[in-house]
Formats: sequence, structure tokens, C-alpha cells
Amino acid sequence: MSLHAVDDVGDAIDVTRAFLFPVDRSRWLRLAVVAFFVAGGFGLNGPTNVGSSVSSSGSGVSELPETIPGDVLAILALVAAVVVAVLVVLGVIGSIMEFVFVESLRSEAVHVRRYGRRYLGAGLRLFAFRLGVFLLAAGLVAAVVYVAGPTGPVLTWTDAQILSAVLLVLPLIVLLFPLVALINGFTVDFVVPVVVLQDRSILGGWRRFWPTLRSDLWQYAAYVLVAFLLNIVVGLAAATVIGIAAVALAIPFLLVGLAAFFVGGGTLTTVVIAVLVVLGLVYVALVLAAVGLVQVPLQTFLRYYTLLVLGDTDDDLDLIPDQRTAVRK
Repeated sequence: MSLHAVDDVGDAIDVTRAFLFPVDRSRWLRLAVVAFFVAGGFGLNGPTNVGSSVSSSGSGVSELPETIPGDVLAILALVAAVVVAVLVVLGVIGSIMEFVFVESLRSEAVHVRRYGRRYLGAGLRLFAFRLGVFLLAAGLVAAVVYVAGPTGPVLTWTDAQILSAVLLVLPLIVLLFPLVALINGFTVDFVVPVVVLQDRSILGGWRRFWPTLRSDLWQYAAYVLVAFLLNIVVGLAAATVIGIAAVALAIPFLLVGLAAFFVGGGTLTTVVIAVLVVLGLVYVALVLAAVGLVQVPLQTFLRYYTLLVLGDTDDDLDLIPDQRTAVRK
């Protein structure tokens, strides 16, 4: 039996080449914006644990300082709120860009603002779905710890109780992590195209895609394996090229910064600091632009690959019939 996940790799390269070359500067720049957010993924990771110094009493209980100044608490709360707000904004933009990307590849015309307005509601629903999956998994882990874990307030747990709680939830996390990744991955790779094609909700897209998934389970199992390997290769390629670009861009900025420092008398005066800050901001902007441009061919290839697999397993869900026919003549 032919495996579409294997056969479609070469076709995805051909479709990507036909779409991106010869280079259209305007198309590449717009795709760079889209690819930057798409490559960033959901933008909402698990809760970040803030490390802190802890003192251990003779009983082996890890305790926080008895009192924390109010201004410190206010600053920590403000920082946490800003971080959460930034993650939410990036998550929403990234979810909208998933639809913009698919529509751009489908129509072979990149219109970020037009497609962004068209799929604003769908992007918000995708964000809510992915957030819901994450919160459901996190809530399940918390519920297991609450029901079967050590008793008493968390801050009063002994080291042995903390270790027992970790050992309790670790197997659950090992099971949940790939499941959540699989659900989110299939939602982006296959349900989003269904939503674009048939103007459905996210859950409606899943209902339409589910029979296709069940009827071609082996095809999609092969897809998971091949896509995993492709993402590793693409990730390594992106990291290598971006690293080289970041170093190459850093050299002239370092030279200019050193020149400004010595011209300023070798001291960090206000003018020198202002020059260094401007140089730093320009450098970061150029590196981010390089990240987007590097991701254009890589993310385009990966997304065309998923669209080819989807269309090969279900003719009614083929978003790119013309592109498919063109490379298979």
C-alpha cells in the first residue's frame, strides 16, 4: 500500500518551489510576517516556575520567606500580568495567521490584512480551542494531585511529599503531553484547512475530518512519524541558518558599538548608552526579520505537505487540486 505521507514529500518540495520561485519580494515579505507567527506556534506554554531561594528547616519542609514586601509582590504581579497578556496576544495572532497561511497557499495570493479580517473569528475560536485543551490537561493533572497527592497546603509540603507528588503525576504527564500535542497538531494541520474550505467551526471541522482520520488511520499514523522527522530536520535547518545570520549581523553592530564607546571617551555616557540601545533595537529587528524570511520556504513546505496528505486521503477536502495536478503531470 502506498503511503501518502512518504510519497507527498517530494510533491511538497515541487509545489513549494513553484509557489516561491522566481522570488517575488512583496510576496516573500508578507509571507515572512505570517511564517514568523506560524513558526512560533501557539505562543502559550505551560506555567513558568519562578525560581526562588528556599530555606529548609530541620523537619525538611521547604518554606518561603515569612514576609515578602508589598512593593515586591506588586512588581511580581505586574510582570506576571504583562507576560500573560503578551502570551495571549501572540497566541491570538498566531491562531489567526494559521488561517491566513492556509488561505494564502490555497489561493496563491498573500493578503495578510484581508485574510486576517476574514478569519478573525475562526482564529479566536482556534485559540480558545487550543487553550481549552491545555487547561483541560492541566486541570486533570491538578485534580490527580489534589485527590491522590499529599495533604495540606502546597507550601508546607516536605521534600518527600513533593517527590511523591512528582512521581504520581509524571506518568500522567508523559501520557498527556503527546496526546495534547497530537490534538493540537491535527487541529492546525488538518482541521484548519477544513474550516477554510467549508467555513465550519473548529468542532465542526473536527466532525468533518474525523471520518477521514478513522478510514485512513494507517496513513495518518505514517504521517505522524514522517512529519515528526521532517519537523526535526526543518528545525535544525532553521536554527543553523538563523544562527549564522545572527552572528553575521552582529559583527557590524558590535564594531559600530565599540566605535561609539571609544569615541565617547571609553565611558558609558548618556549619549553612548542611547546609541547602544538604538543599535540593539535595530539588531533585534533585523534578526527577527531574518527569522521570518528563513521560515518562509520551510513553513510553506510543511504546510503544503499537510495539504497534499489531506487531499490524498479525502478528495472532498482537497484545497490545492490545481497545484497537485501541476506537479504530478
